[in-house]
Amino acid sequence: MRKISLDRIKRGALRSLVLSSLAKKPMYVYEIIKNIHSETHGFYKPSPGSIYPVLKSLLKDGLVESFEDNGKRMYKLTEKGIEEFNRIKKEREDFFSSNSEIKREIVDVLFEIGYLIYINRENIDSEKLKQINTILQNCKKEVVSLFEKSK
Repeated sequence: MRKISLDRIKRGALRSLVLSSLAKKPMYVYEIIKNIHSETHGFYKPSPGSIYPVLKSLLKDGLVESFEDNGKRMYKLTEKGIEEFNRIKKEREDFFSSNSEIKREIVDVLFEIGYLIYINRENIDSEKLKQINTILQNCKKEVVSLFEKSK
């Protein structure tokens, strides 16, 4: 099985979140951050240091353009950026439409686990962290094994 970098997944998710934010209206960086924080129900608030490289990449790819407004840099989707946002949105909708109940259950459980860890983050010492990591690594191995058996 090909190893996928978590950082790569995070960058892809952040790229998608930035596109989604800018699909609403042109925004300043702080507005993009506020929107993502709101859209993720407070779970994730990206730093400007993580937003700027994404915007740089989107600008380079021709998906976003920037302009000055009241002395501040503002960003908006280009036509190509709108097409990319719509493509990503359709992929997401397609993912949940086929076998949607099964996929929804899996996604719900994953979010519940993430939320449980998040709300208890103050109580996670190094021992609990090791235990949680072991449990999750074992779960991952079992899921990988399921897919390898079905090949």
